[in-house]
Amino acid sequence: MRRTRVLGIAPYAGMRNLMMQLAEKMDDVSLTAYVGDLEPGAAIAEQYTTDDFDVILSRGGTAELIRQKTNLPVVDIELSVYDILRSIRLAESGGKRYAIVGFPAITRNVSFLCDALCCHIDYYTIHNEAEARSALEKLSGQHCDMVLCDMITNSLAQEYGIPAILIISGSESVEAALRQAVSISHVFQPMLDRASFFQALLSNHAEPLAVLTQSEGIVYSTLEGCLPPEVERRMQELVPVVFERGSKRSNLTIGSKQYQLSGRILLHDDARYAVFHVRESSVYPHLEKCGICFCDREEALDRFFHSFYGITQPSTMKMYEHYAESDAPVMIVGEKGTGKKQVARLLYAKSRYQNAPICMVDCDLLNQNGWNYLMVNENTPLSDSGMTMCLVNADALEEKAFNQLFMALYDTQFAARNRLIFCCTLGQDGSLPPCYQTLLNRFGCMVLELPALRTHKQDIPQLSSLYISMLNMRNATEIIGIEQDGLQLLEEYDWPANLDQFERLLRDLAATEGKAYIHSSAVREALKRERTMYPEIQTASLADTLRGKTLEEIQLLAVRQALAEEHGNQTAAANRLGISRTTLWRMLQK
Repeated sequence: MRRTRVLGIAPYAGMRNLMMQLAEKMDDVSLTAYVGDLEPGAAIAEQYTTDDFDVILSRGGTAELIRQKTNLPVVDIELSVYDILRSIRLAESGGKRYAIVGFPAITRNVSFLCDALCCHIDYYTIHNEAEARSALEKLSGQHCDMVLCDMITNSLAQEYGIPAILIISGSESVEAALRQAVSISHVFQPMLDRASFFQALLSNHAEPLAVLTQSEGIVYSTLEGCLPPEVERRMQELVPVVFERGSKRSNLTIGSKQYQLSGRILLHDDARYAVFHVRESSVYPHLEKCGICFCDREEALDRFFHSFYGITQPSTMKMYEHYAESDAPVMIVGEKGTGKKQVARLLYAKSRYQNAPICMVDCDLLNQNGWNYLMVNENTPLSDSGMTMCLVNADALEEKAFNQLFMALYDTQFAARNRLIFCCTLGQDGSLPPCYQTLLNRFGCMVLELPALRTHKQDIPQLSSLYISMLNMRNATEIIGIEQDGLQLLEEYDWPANLDQFERLLRDLAATEGKAYIHSSAVREALKRERTMYPEIQTASLADTLRGKTLEEIQLLAVRQALAEEHGNQTAAANRLGISRTTLWRMLQK
């Protein structure tokens, strides 16, 4: 018997992966799955007809929209009571106040749970994006710590600074929907031969192609992955020209890639289409290997919100707004692993320079090719205006190279034409490396200090829950949380490499523990390995510390210690030392 061809449209990548895993075990299913939520998901489904697939598999509001856009049967992946209960348990392990926001398919089961368990859970039923925004605005005003929600609310929660846990469909729900799809598909079996023939014909074409209309954009594509937005916009702009002239060719260069677009007109069933063949080629060696990376606003925000920092601390957006709104150079300081580069991307994406790319230069990776591009090449970003440059690890440069780069920035008044951001890793004693002191004083930087994880260990349960929720979505796992003793062990550890180390440890634990809860014994063994990799620094005695120091050096040590204990707050440190803030500032400049 022929396999049932199923088009899966998942609201998030983890569900797509789960669909693929389950379909591989079914001899009677051939699954093609995409990620698309609500309108984007419906737009994907709209490209296909009964010639392509037998049935569409989707969930919630996306499934409802797809039914309006296609004649194919749509099977809805139901959210079971167990799926919702698993998310509730994950939220409760973080120990914070939470509420549930979702479409009726979610809140009906929540209501049933409340009645069955004789408990109270705050929940809000929504039907569209506007109602989701209204519910989130209300919860933000009530200082809600966390929301359990569907995909649309999960995306919007970032704007309101509320951490979110996505309620995911478990393997039981997805498998049941696949079985239902197989039953329905038998009606469409005779159409599969023709669909298979044309799909193979297009897929084996030498060059990938995209088909567009003037009103709908891309309606069909054989391109692997997503095109850069600039390429899609250029093709859409060329559609009227193709319709008028019959054909059109255009080249577009983005970073190190060049896209050659060859468009022609196609008439079918009294409708006009513009068919573009897309050829991608490299313009010059990739700069990322040389320590230089360009990205636009959309990519910067995507990297931020898909990073551990963005997933667990979305409220950062509001906290750092005044840094983003200012045009003054800013120096982001903190210990290693505190998320400095992620915050730099966020500041850029929220600044007035967001329409131009950000150039991130990691001086620790800067080889000769990168140095020549930066200092010699006629296309160097140092000659640009209206863009953002972020320098990372400037203290890795040799003194001669640092002076050359510093003078190039200073003499050309780069900071007056662009936004300048520095990322600085503080020394073990909390001091600023000498080269960063030069940059701080010469450019008059605003200083943004990121706290070490050990200064807010009380957030570890919530950080764990949020990141495990994301791992469940990404990896199609069903981990509920960490045992309480394991959480206590995490809170007792000092985390010398901060969030980077914490993320890596959680990711390793989630990958190796196949049960509902991550056991405390696994946490203990993981921390044992961390202590081996990051041995504790032996603290010298007070006499050893002061031996051979002048009075001025001893005073400076006291100032730095007070600043470290007050988390960089100069006013609090000055009050603690019994001196004025001006006196403290003068001592730090010496």
